[in-house]
Amino acid sequence: MALSKLNAPMPGMSLTSKPGERRWERPPDMNTVEETLQYYVKHLSKPDVVDDMMVMLEVGFPVIPLAQSLRTSGVMKGKHTLDVGLLVEPALIKFITATADSLDVPYKMGEVNSDEVKAQKEKDKISMLLTAALARADKTAAEDEGVALMQDISENLTVMDLEAQREPAEEEETEELPADMEAEPATEEQPATPEGAGLMARG
Repeated sequence: MALSKLNAPMPGMSLTSKPGERRWERPPDMNTVEETLQYYVKHLSKPDVVDDMMVMLEVGFPVIPLAQSLRTSGVMKGKHTLDVGLLVEPALIKFITATADSLDVPYKMGEVNSDEVKAQKEKDKISMLLTAALARADKTAAEDEGVALMQDISENLTVMDLEAQREPAEEEETEELPADMEAEPATEEQPATPEGAGLMARG
């Protein structure tokens, strides 16, 4: 499955539907951290999901981006709110690493690198690794929940990449001119009134 920017949402797409029609515009299925964490633990403990998740880790998919993609997918599907997802994310990372340790599967965390060039190369590598993992899957998303999970992560990575590309462009548009470059309003010089030419002057 090739990643395509054409599959990402278009700007203003949310304004073309009726309010509340999208899953994330309605009340979430789960409101607390406890029940959200229970949902993820139950879902990620399924044999099909564990198998495909370990395949992703084996081919080099980092743990942190995996947990972030799960959180984003949960918000978009209306499972929980964004703030609950952020609170659950550290526990997701711990659960994934503990599962990998119990199965002796090597993994890397994938901490964010401050160097933008290296970060972009890492993101491109992750996309290629995920595509390779999907190509190795012998079942479709409808047949295997693990394959469906990988497809959700693939789509979320595309959306996150497009949002990251839009941010620098927006900053450039809103960048203010330096103080010494700001244009001063033009003022026309009024001709001086000759002495004795006032309204009360007599010829």
